[in-house]
Amino acid sequence: MKGLTDAAKKFLSRLLAANFILPTEASHYDGKPTGDYWDKPVKEDAPAAEHNANVKKKMKTVEQVREFGKQGLNKSEIARIVGINRVTVAKYLKDDFNPSGAYYNTTILSKIKPYSQEIKNMLSEGKTFKQISAVIRERGYDGADGTIRMFATRERRLMKEAAEQGGSGEKIERKWLISLLYHPVDEVRSLSQDQLERIIEEYPIIGRVYNAVTGFKGALFGKKEAELDKWAEETEALEIDELESFINGIKRDITAVKNAIRLDYNNGLAEGSVNKLKVVKRIMYGRNSFELLKGKLLRLELKRKIN
Repeated sequence: MKGLTDAAKKFLSRLLAANFILPTEASHYDGKPTGDYWDKPVKEDAPAAEHNANVKKKMKTVEQVREFGKQGLNKSEIARIVGINRVTVAKYLKDDFNPSGAYYNTTILSKIKPYSQEIKNMLSEGKTFKQISAVIRERGYDGADGTIRMFATRERRLMKEAAEQGGSGEKIERKWLISLLYHPVDEVRSLSQDQLERIIEEYPIIGRVYNAVTGFKGALFGKKEAELDKWAEETEALEIDELESFINGIKRDITAVKNAIRLDYNNGLAEGSVNKLKVVKRIMYGRNSFELLKGKLLRLELKRKIN
C-alpha cells in the first residue's frame, strides 16, 4: 500500500502545483484567453518596418523600368540605364509582379496545430511528452518531437501562470488531495465533497487515480487476490509512469503478493522484534558489550517485554 500511495502522490505532485486555483467554471486557464499559439503581432515591428521600406524603394525602380518600357526601350537598354539584370527587367515589367515576394507574411500550415486541443487535454491528464507524441503520431502527426515539446511546455507555463495569478476561483492546496490517498474525504480538513467532485471534473485523471488506489485496497483487505490481475490491467491502461513502475514491481513478485493477500500470515512479529532489538542496541551503543546486550534482550524476552 505504501508503494502504491507513494506512486500516486508523486503523480499528483507532478500534475498540480502546491497551490492551484479551482475555477468557478471548468477551464485550465481560469477563463482567461491565452492567445493563439500561431497569432502574428498586429503592431509593425522593426523587421516589418525594414521590409516595407525595402518594398517602397524597389517600387521606385519598378516604376522607372515600366516608364522606360512605355517609351519603347527594349529590355537590354533598360537594364543598362537602370543598372539591373535583363531578367529582373522582364520580371518588373509583368503586371502581376509582387514586390513583397510570393511568400512574404504567409504562414506555412503547422503540422501540430490540428492536434493542439488534444495535446492540451492530455496535459491536463498529466500525460508525458512521450505519451503525447505516441497518441498524436497514431492520429497522423508526422512532425518533429521538438515541436511537441515546445508547444506543450508553453501550455504548461500558461496553466501554471493562471494558477499563480488566482482569478475567479478558489485556492486549493495540493496536500489535501494527497491526504485523500490515505483518508476518506470526510476526514480531510479543508476539502469538501463538492470541491472534490469539481476537481475531478476539472482533472478527470485524478478521479481515475483515486479509483485505482481504492481498487487495490479492496483487493488487498478484502482477500480478493483473483482481482489483482484485472486491477493491474485496468491501471496500466491509464498510462501513468509512476503507477506503471509500481505495477512492474509487484509483477516481478506476483506470487508473494497474492499469497500476502490470501493468507493471514505475515512477518510483523519478526520485524517488531528486530525493531525493539535495535532500540535497545542504540541505547547501549558504545557503552556496553555484546554479551550484556544479549543478556538484556533474553531477560526482556523472559518477561515478555519484546514478544
